[in-house]
Amino acid sequence: MGKVRRSGRVKAGIVSAAAMGVAATVGGVASVQPTALFTLPVDLSALIVVGSSTHPDGSGNENFFGGLFNQAPYNPGGQPGPDLVGVPFGGGPRAIDAALRAHSGEDNAVLSSGWGAANASLVLSRLDGAADPMLPSTVFVLDNNVSRPDGGFGTRYPWFSLIGVNPFPSPTDTAAAAVVDIAYQYNYNSNAPADLLNLVAHVNSLVAYLYGYREQDQIDLPVDNEGRPTVSCGGANTCAVLASGAEALPCDDARCDAPDGDRVLAYVTTRGNTTYVTYTTEELPLARLIRDVVPFGDAIADVSEPLLKVIVDSAYYDNNPIPSDPSRYRPARLMPTVGEFAETVSKVPGAIREGLKALSDRDSDADQVAKVADEAETEKSDDAATPKETRRERRQERIRARAAAREEASQSKAVEQKKESNSDSSRDAAAADGADTAD
Repeated sequence: MGKVRRSGRVKAGIVSAAAMGVAATVGGVASVQPTALFTLPVDLSALIVVGSSTHPDGSGNENFFGGLFNQAPYNPGGQPGPDLVGVPFGGGPRAIDAALRAHSGEDNAVLSSGWGAANASLVLSRLDGAADPMLPSTVFVLDNNVSRPDGGFGTRYPWFSLIGVNPFPSPTDTAAAAVVDIAYQYNYNSNAPADLLNLVAHVNSLVAYLYGYREQDQIDLPVDNEGRPTVSCGGANTCAVLASGAEALPCDDARCDAPDGDRVLAYVTTRGNTTYVTYTTEELPLARLIRDVVPFGDAIADVSEPLLKVIVDSAYYDNNPIPSDPSRYRPARLMPTVGEFAETVSKVPGAIREGLKALSDRDSDADQVAKVADEAETEKSDDAATPKETRRERRQERIRARAAAREEASQSKAVEQKKESNSDSSRDAAAADGADTAD
């Protein structure tokens, strides 16, 4: 009983401290002073670029997604000027609010990323709650959103409000012109692990963040500059955008398989007036790190990646880092459910077999490469020691020998398959005779 009371007191202390952090953060939005509005030049439209904790001035972020939003109607010239407004991270939500008010009355876009997106999300929530008239003409772009309902580290781990991170999930259905919420698989900002005790998953997410840092310029965002999705999939609630560029697949709840030889590049779903885009990774970030920094990293990564992926994915709800509904709020937890744990255990043998097969395939490839290299070296030696006509004859002889070897191998394989087929037919016939006899 004493333990329960102590746990309750500790929990109450954490909640109280978090509440103080939340109050300080919300206060930054609620206390916009009129004098702040007169420090900004007045114009009719703007692309408001918000800085983040690791890139405080936000310079260059207007080029995110190939400069999709750095054009009319927000910044028609696409160049620095009165229509391109930078909001330093240190200004917090209050500075974002002030920038919007200085450019109210026409179309505006707020382009934010990371912790800056969490600040913009807080402004969005306040403006929507107050039914502010400038909201319907404003598009909010929340890239790598720290306040994403399922995955943002601010909402996943609300105790970060103690240092000023917005712990409130970004609203889904608002009066804004449109909202675009973007996340990246495994990235700590927008797709943080749910399970606190899975340290492997947390390391993997930090690595994902480092590998993806400020690479958004080259990303093709499947929305237009009004914040509306450019893909549709009939009645499905989610579209799967393919890496090949083929037509997007209907993919309810982001659960579908890509065609052979292709992969899902991103999942797109709209809930309320928010379009959620979740980009996938081609390789587990932790495996990529092993390849890049560990001696013999390629071989180690090939063997370990299948099992590492099972371990990492087990740290997410439903054993899947891609949320079926990104608008659903899902905070952190200590560990997976019993059912999720049992599912993870069932995947381990297959992951081990996959890793061993990858190692075997690597050995076969290495043998083939060595054989080709030896043949090339032999040809080079022969070419240097014999006349031109003799070299040509020997080369042709080697080609004929290789062709004959391939033909012999093919015939042997065909004979073996025929034997197996005859054996199967004999067994089937025997089984049929046995059945007739029994009748």
